[in-house]
Amino acid sequence: MVIYRHANNFRRASIILGVAFILIWALAAPSQAAGIKGRVIAQGLRSAKGILVYVVEAPISSSAVSETAYVLDQRELTFIPHIFPITVGSKVEFPNNDKVAHNVFSLSRAKEFNFGSYEPGQSKTEVFNKPGVVDMRCDVHQEMNAFILVLKNPYFAVTDKEGRFSIPNLPAGSYQVKTWHEKLRSARQKVTVPENNDVSIQFKPKRGSAGVLYR
Repeated sequence: MVIYRHANNFRRASIILGVAFILIWALAAPSQAAGIKGRVIAQGLRSAKGILVYVVEAPISSSAVSETAYVLDQRELTFIPHIFPITVGSKVEFPNNDKVAHNVFSLSRAKEFNFGSYEPGQSKTEVFNKPGVVDMRCDVHQEMNAFILVLKNPYFAVTDKEGRFSIPNLPAGSYQVKTWHEKLRSARQKVTVPENNDVSIQFKPKRGSAGVLYR
């Protein structure tokens, strides 16, 4: 009887400890990441390529600043790419891979600078510490134009020619998602991302003046 009673007590204690361990693990475990995917149907544009889709506010880690070597190229009197999203604090290189000199500058509130004229084969570098739209120009060639979009978090994507996009690895939660394009009014949606499952959305922005990234 004594042995049986001790065995029952041991079994009961083991069950309690097991349940406690499961509860502690569940509380400590982070929310599983999922994502947002979908399509932008651009009204008034010949192509849906190059539209920014981004999460306005999202939790970010202490290592949120990207270590990616961002490069905004210059070839055949063109900035490549034309729409260029980065995260706050990122460094961007501006190599001149053209056959002529360029003078890259911006007068935007998010970042104002002027590299002055530099020759083919040379490169300049700039760090972008403030979120917002940076309108890039060349003082020598007025037809050259690009937009650096400095974002608060790494959850963004740029659409392909069909308007499709995918924003992966987003923690479960509720978010506001917006679009940005220089020739379109910004569209927005509130989205709830479940754990371990992507959510699909669709935007239909209309042609008009582009808004700001953040208010």
